Amino acid sequence: MKAINNQLSILIIEDNPDDFFLIEAMLQSSRLGVKKIHSASRIADAIVVLNQHKIDLVLVDLSLPDSFGIDSFLKVKTASGHIPVIILTGLAESAIALEALQLGAQDYLVKGEFKTELLVKSIQYSIERKNAEEKTLESEEKYRQMFYKNPFPAWIYDLDTLQILEVNDAAMKKYGYEKEEFLQLNLKDIRAAEDTAEWKQFIGHEIIKSKMQSQFVQHKKKNGKTIIAEVSYCQINYFGKTAMQAQVNDVTEKLRLEMELLEQHTIKQKQITEAVLSAQEEERKIIGTELHDNINQILATSKLYYGAVDACGDNLTEMLAKGDEYITLAIEEIRKLSRKLVAPPFIESGLQPAITELAQNIMMTKQMVIETIMSDFDEHAVSKELKINIYRIVQEQLNNILKYAQADSVSVALCNHGNKIRLDIHDNGVGFDTSQKSKGIGLANIRTRAELFDGIMEIESSPGNGCRLKVILFNKNAKSQLAA
Repeated sequence: MKAINNQLSILIIEDNPDDFFLIEAMLQSSRLGVKKIHSASRIADAIVVLNQHKIDLVLVDLSLPDSFGIDSFLKVKTASGHIPVIILTGLAESAIALEALQLGAQDYLVKGEFKTELLVKSIQYSIERKNAEEKTLESEEKYRQMFYKNPFPAWIYDLDTLQILEVNDAAMKKYGYEKEEFLQLNLKDIRAAEDTAEWKQFIGHEIIKSKMQSQFVQHKKKNGKTIIAEVSYCQINYFGKTAMQAQVNDVTEKLRLEMELLEQHTIKQKQITEAVLSAQEEERKIIGTELHDNINQILATSKLYYGAVDACGDNLTEMLAKGDEYITLAIEEIRKLSRKLVAPPFIESGLQPAITELAQNIMMTKQMVIETIMSDFDEHAVSKELKINIYRIVQEQLNNILKYAQADSVSVALCNHGNKIRLDIHDNGVGFDTSQKSKGIGLANIRTRAELFDGIMEIESSPGNGCRLKVILFNKNAKSQLAA
């Protein structure tokens, strides 16, 4: 027979010298590889041995001078802890031995009814069985620690009655119940009244399978407050019975923040849409004003000159020349208006020449010096849509300066690094109080254009100190572009 351990240390608790001698001889002649055999004739002496020596196995007689029957085993079990114990008993004590097995003894042997082979097998099986029990207990202890110390609330409930069978510390803290109170509840007591419709489906266990699944439900705490919980379910074996373990994640605050972000996003999209529509209406107004107040008047004057040709006499040539002059002027005004509305041809000329030309056209008609600083701008790395957007921002801000700033000096600086583009437009005009809400839509349009490219816009200004517009844009695919 193969030895299971060549270092076994065995304690025999037996007050009959003959029985002790017989068992000792069996152990010494076996192939167990016994290192040391300790003896004790009383429970008190056995406890001393257990405290002073490392013992691997205990053989104990139930009838001793200082103890008798099941009490003998219980005292040894208390003192031995995790050490396997085999009962030595007579035929008359078999019932007590069976009781000892139920209380944790590994095996029992009837004196006079076993030989060396049976003793060795009993020791082998007892040690192996005890090791398996210890591993199981260790595993269960780890599970208990994972369950009770889990930072998420959790409980175990009966699959049939929905009665809560066990609950962890986090659940008691979250829901406000003491453990005794919690164990008096079933799931229906925790579910909020608003979940009545879903409760019927839950009772039918439609969502409960062998795999972990989850659902969002409303739970009611002891103080009456309701939370939104994401509950995950897992089927487990609870003391031999099929049960369900539920783990709870309180997502009330998370969902509230998500709702706020959604509302803010909706409001922002509405603001952008309103700004775009306002810009379109403003452009229509500008076109209408230009056509009515300027070009229409020029063409009307031309018509008057040509209508007076028959009555002009010697002034015919002069009248025709005047008519031609006003028609030419109307054509030029229409050309200027078209250039304002149509995006410049970037493919042929580029963004920098377009901004430079825009500045030169303004300087030709207004007493204003506009400096353009764009030597650190690489437009080859910028998409066409973004170029158009930059041009419109410059055009919008220069138009704002012409209308309100009373400035005679403006600088336009444009540069880029990586995917970041910086635009800085500074004037020396009258400035304004940035804390006062602007009545115009020019800055709103600029802000909208910046946001279309995930950019930001900043304004620095105060009365009498001019204005500085700073815009940062990102050169990547925008979610949408504001058409020219």
